[in-house]
Amino acid sequence: MSDQYPDTFDIEIDRDRLRNYLRTKWLLSWVLGLGFFGGLISFATVGAAIEQGSSSWRAGLMFVAKSVALSFGSTTLLALLFYFILSHRLAGRFAASLQISVEGAFLRIRQHTTVLSDRKLHFRSIVDYATTQDSLMRRFRIHALQMATIAGGQNTHLIVPGVKDCLRVRDLLADIDRQRENQ
Repeated sequence: MSDQYPDTFDIEIDRDRLRNYLRTKWLLSWVLGLGFFGGLISFATVGAAIEQGSSSWRAGLMFVAKSVALSFGSTTLLALLFYFILSHRLAGRFAASLQISVEGAFLRIRQHTTVLSDRKLHFRSIVDYATTQDSLMRRFRIHALQMATIAGGQNTHLIVPGVKDCLRVRDLLADIDRQRENQ
């Protein structure tokens, strides 16, 4: 059987949507993660106020509202600060540097955040191809290509978000895999 596909070609990434998706995802992670600690702090403050007692229900309720608003507000500001210092540029760098290409019997995945990762997977080591889309991905109209490998451990599943026309690419890679796995 002859191989109808070029020996080497790149797979397109929707960089703008991927960048926006990653920025939103990481911002939500910061806000929700630090918001949890803000909630703990506000409950501790409210608990201390309840132990001391208050003169009226209205004053107690106002104290609780102020405490919760102050805790969540301060942790949200802290989350925004951490996001812009640590994650904003990182999302842009990841989206700009992500590359997927077919090179003969290998699939090459290259990405750069804080560490440059350049992997070449032989098609015979890839067991399964799938597409995934969570609710946030659906909002940004992107899919992720997910591959299961025989490597085991933490590298068993590879997820590559932002692949353009992901369903077609999944089928294309599965067909190339079928034709080139014994090369």
